[in-house]
Amino acid sequence: MSLRPILLALVGDSAAGKSTLGAGIASLLGEERVTIVTTDDYHKHNRKARRELRLSALHPDCNDLDLLGEHLDRLAHGEPVEKAPYNHATGDFDPPRIVKPSEFLIIEGLLGLHTESLRARYDVSVYLDTPEPLRQQWKIARDTAKRGYSVTQVYELLEHREPVSEQFIRPQRAHADMVVRFHPDSELTDYGHLHATVTMRPTLDQPDLRAVIESCPRAASALRLARHDDSEELEIDGNISGEQAAEVERELWARR
Repeated sequence: MSLRPILLALVGDSAAGKSTLGAGIASLLGEERVTIVTTDDYHKHNRKARRELRLSALHPDCNDLDLLGEHLDRLAHGEPVEKAPYNHATGDFDPPRIVKPSEFLIIEGLLGLHTESLRARYDVSVYLDTPEPLRQQWKIARDTAKRGYSVTQVYELLEHREPVSEQFIRPQRAHADMVVRFHPDSELTDYGHLHATVTMRPTLDQPDLRAVIESCPRAASALRLARHDDSEELEIDGNISGEQAAEVERELWARR
């Protein structure tokens, strides 16, 4: 590769929507231009060993963050790396495979913003601040359908992980360039219909979003912008249509 890849970190608690958002970004950019690095592949132990050691996968000591940093450096320099993917269906590691860099590297997982050295490697960092009732619903649906857990086991896991999430996962929010929060109407619990709030901090060059909204007359009714001393907050209505979203997308690409 002749140019250094762009590194984007997507960080948040388990089942916060990281993989879904990452797949959406990859689709937008072009999947052939994107390499996704899942930090779960850097767990030090498989599920059986973690249970025996009474360790949580969310704890930094259970993850080889130094190796993650080394691999990101190599990928950023255009070099391939070899790593063993963590298989959530089996709770174990699959055979190692080669991962090659692309124009864009999306690093998604639990602890991508935990250390200063990791944070310094990214061009853009995003924290998914999903409300707990919604995240728990997503986790139950995913883990029972795809990871072999019962509903009771998922609730037990959530309870076991709560102190670790509070200590290590949620503090990373303060280090992200952007915070994304999917949420229902405040008075409703219709989790099938969600709005999105995107908080953008002045750590990145941002387009003039007010000008973008003014240039998108069809989409303006679905977007609301609030400016604060230390951030901008964009509210995206869950009723936004594909046509409205496409209008905003075209305007953003035109201003890049």
